[in-house]
Amino acid sequence: MKEKGTYRSIEELYSAKLGEREYPVRNGLWSSLSRKLRFREFMHFNPGSFNIYYLGGLIAAAAIGVALLAGGDSRGEKPAEDIIINIYNEPETVEIGAVEKADENNDLKEKKEAGKTEKAETKETDAGTVPEETGKPDDIKPEDSKQQLTDDKSIQTPAADSSKLKAEEKEPPAPEVSFKPDVKEGCVPLTVYFDNLSHNYDSCLWDFGDGGKSSDENPVWIFDEEGTYEVVLILYGSDGSRLSEKQIITAYPIPDARFEVSSGDPFIPDEQIRFYNYSQDAVEWEWDLGDGTVSDKFEPTHFYDKPGSYSVTLKVISQHGCVDSMVLVNAFADNSCYIKFPNVFIPNEGGPTGGYYSNRTDQQEQVFHPVWSGVTSYHLSIYSRRGVLMFETDDLDIGWDGYYKGQKAEPGVYIWKARGMFKNGEPFVKGGDLTLLPKW
Repeated sequence: MKEKGTYRSIEELYSAKLGEREYPVRNGLWSSLSRKLRFREFMHFNPGSFNIYYLGGLIAAAAIGVALLAGGDSRGEKPAEDIIINIYNEPETVEIGAVEKADENNDLKEKKEAGKTEKAETKETDAGTVPEETGKPDDIKPEDSKQQLTDDKSIQTPAADSSKLKAEEKEPPAPEVSFKPDVKEGCVPLTVYFDNLSHNYDSCLWDFGDGGKSSDENPVWIFDEEGTYEVVLILYGSDGSRLSEKQIITAYPIPDARFEVSSGDPFIPDEQIRFYNYSQDAVEWEWDLGDGTVSDKFEPTHFYDKPGSYSVTLKVISQHGCVDSMVLVNAFADNSCYIKFPNVFIPNEGGPTGGYYSNRTDQQEQVFHPVWSGVTSYHLSIYSRRGVLMFETDDLDIGWDGYYKGQKAEPGVYIWKARGMFKNGEPFVKGGDLTLLPKW
């Protein structure tokens, strides 16, 4: 038998211990025992070989270096935790039987772990092999649940419905346009009150069809000339919308009441007086002859029973109910014979009128003509400053409208001359100047 420490391998040591006896050994036993012995040698401190104590020292030095580097960081990171190294005690001497038993236990443990792994990978079911579910219902994270609710667009909360209703309620209602005039037709000057019945608008604009406009909510408008007018109300909404409504207003002309009394003396018994009617645009006539007598004839005749001061009135009515009247005060007085002329007038800007005049044209001073009573014959001539004959007439019912050959005469001063005869047989000759003014 060799002395202690002279065996070259564990096999020689095993054979020496058994002597001449035989004991079967399984394959791989020697290599397994060699690995275990080297591990125990590594765990045992030996200054002559590299072991766990040298390894622990290197790891501790590395940890201290990392901690020093981390401690100098200005961001305030936490220092590295101390690395705890467990130093195992020196292993005891390995017995051969213990080695074999440990090796067998390791083999059995490896087989059991392999079986558990195969069982965990698959489960046999009636439908076939399915993977084992490793998750649990409790493993669902709150973030996953929140994401699932967010992705489900069909789920609406009461708060979302309420917000949608509030958004719909804030939408402004659509504008509604409507208006009503108090009258749609009448005689000039026609005054119309407009009632705005519109809703849900920011501002409005009225167009009355005669060139006039207004932004009042409920305007009042006067149509002073005859005609048919289209009145338009325009609404502007807050959303930029624009609505309008139209209605027709008709203004009818005023008739012209004019008459003349025939020559005669009402104070002479059985003297018949005739009234000559020169009215225009009338269909009805109402006469008041001053002594209580009335008539609806076009040109009545009358006998006065006794002398007196009588004022004759003629009222005329058009087909649209428009009215005009003329009064001849003290128609049969001795001083009823006269003729007078104005000294200024303003021609109509709309064009020639033929010289016919009425109460309306007299109010606007558009025609130059005399005011007269008891005139039986008459002639009027008008000249320019250079002596050009601008106008002449023998008809008391026609005056100068301020036009010459279809064109309006130049503003300025003109000369007129009139001559004739009164009904009492007295002749007259009159003259003067007149001023034709432009319309301002």
